[in-house]
Amino acid sequence: MCRDGNDVVLPIAFCEVQEENLDSWAFFLKNLTYGLRFERGEGLCILADGDNGVDEAVEEFLPYGVYRQCCFSLYGRMVVKFPDVQLHSAFWGACRSTDRKSFIHHMSIIETVNIECHNWLKDTDSKTWALFSMPQWVKSTEVTKSSSEQLRIWLSKFLDLNVAQRYTTITRTIAEMFQRRYLAGWEWVYDKITPAARQQIIHNVFESDGWNVDMPSNNAVSFVSRHGFVFEVNRELMTCSCRLWQLSGIPCEHACRCIHSWGDKLDKYVHRLWSVDEYRSAYGPGMQMLREITHWEWQTKDNVLQPMKNSTNSSASNEANCHSKVTTLNDIFPY
Repeated sequence: MCRDGNDVVLPIAFCEVQEENLDSWAFFLKNLTYGLRFERGEGLCILADGDNGVDEAVEEFLPYGVYRQCCFSLYGRMVVKFPDVQLHSAFWGACRSTDRKSFIHHMSIIETVNIECHNWLKDTDSKTWALFSMPQWVKSTEVTKSSSEQLRIWLSKFLDLNVAQRYTTITRTIAEMFQRRYLAGWEWVYDKITPAARQQIIHNVFESDGWNVDMPSNNAVSFVSRHGFVFEVNRELMTCSCRLWQLSGIPCEHACRCIHSWGDKLDKYVHRLWSVDEYRSAYGPGMQMLREITHWEWQTKDNVLQPMKNSTNSSASNEANCHSKVTTLNDIFPY
């Protein structure tokens, strides 16, 4: 799953396997990239817990993809390894730091409290979990797989159904959801950005109150300051030195303050992935539903028998066995 342009869960693909391991993840990821038409993972950023071979499968089968480590999973392992160390605030401060300076600050706090824990975190490769190292093209500030957990909880109500009913119900429910969201997009036709993006803009404008703006002769760059903190905002590149604007695609509070001083419209500086047009295009193709079970076609195929143990069986008996028919599992579940 991912998040759509209105910041809600968008299901993409499902796979039911006997065991979660490297082979099952390899099967899923290879078919996922084939279905999405991503060449060897180029353009994909995958956030997972790193367990059961998912990181190895990404590395082997999606060499051009980006792998991100779920910070919830990382925090859980850290607590088990260092149960007596109280580093909740510093750890999550480091995880959610949007720039390197802030990240280093929180890591220095961890080092002061417990150097072994600090070294352990360094060995986990912070580039895979710290927000400041998130590729800017992703336009996401996710550091956990909590969205996937939301989807898993939603799917749990279908687990008591048999496999045929389960997938028929899931695809039908999601197809109806796609249709509702697509129609909702047309209700926002008078706004360029989605309601979630609009709400974030309102929040950032409120937070921008109190920042002082310094605009040099070059109108392309402005500086905002408050309480000793200074940030540089570039109008042409649509960047802020805090990097939240680049990561999220929505002007941060510093950028909002500058855009207001420029006398410009905020919508103009929101990334297109938050636009209503992109939102509608995501749901426009819809999702193909499985047919109702009552409409499935039953077919028969040759029954593959076990090898004969008695070599004295007559040829007539063998011929009769070869032409016997039986309904197979593939016929019951043709999809």
